[in-house]
Amino acid sequence: MVEVVRAAIGAQPFDAAAADYDAAFSENLCGRALRESVWRRLGPHIHPGMRALDLGCGTGEDALFLARQGCTVTAVDSAPAMLNVAAAKIARAELGARIRLSALDFNLPDAEFGGPFDFVLSDFGAVNCVRDIAAFGEKLARCLRPGGIAAIVFMGRFCALETLYYLRRFDARAGRRWRGKALAKVGARSISIRYWTVGEIKRSLVRFKAIRACGIGVLIPPSYLFHLAHGRPKLFAGLARWDRKVSPVWPLSRMGDHTLLLLERKDA
Repeated sequence: MVEVVRAAIGAQPFDAAAADYDAAFSENLCGRALRESVWRRLGPHIHPGMRALDLGCGTGEDALFLARQGCTVTAVDSAPAMLNVAAAKIARAELGARIRLSALDFNLPDAEFGGPFDFVLSDFGAVNCVRDIAAFGEKLARCLRPGGIAAIVFMGRFCALETLYYLRRFDARAGRRWRGKALAKVGARSISIRYWTVGEIKRSLVRFKAIRACGIGVLIPPSYLFHLAHGRPKLFAGLARWDRKVSPVWPLSRMGDHTLLLLERKDA
């Protein structure tokens, strides 16, 4: 039995996505390629014995990856249903001794992340739900030891494939990210999200220095276009191979569905 540390958090918008999330993303051919692209970039910064924090852990895929690399993991999410799925998955993998699950809404003013940690990962857009990125950066700095690494994977202001897809259809959604904020439908509810730029995050997280930015999904389609890869395994394999090659290269590193920004906590 995997223990989930509960907090006074009610039903959350992403509860509605919990039951189908793995089938739609984590276990999908494109979704798996995107996540493995993140893991490949993180590999050199992860070492056995590290204390790691997974911020916005969802159904626990990244927490399991970190635990399998020898880390002791604290995984937090605001959606109780996501944590329930993660708990079941972790129990099946028999990695409950390495992973602690906790309910946390990191938009709450008094929410702290604990620590100190050696490594922090916030994957696939959790940071896009942050309302105050500077306050988030301060909390992140307090939980991470000096010299520790933070890896933030966020939806950026411009996604080349998305823009091309909608422009071909003369659809106004081609520029939906450009304003920097939008409403997103999650189940029956709408939530406000922010599309950050690399520069905005770097300027706001003043206690960190940027190490590297890399595109995630420059040539691999966003999740709502995953169906385009079905039945085209050779084409997809070629796109995934080229995606790994071009995604670190500027300006392509800023043109993916997501961007991975690696940051190091400064000494002072």
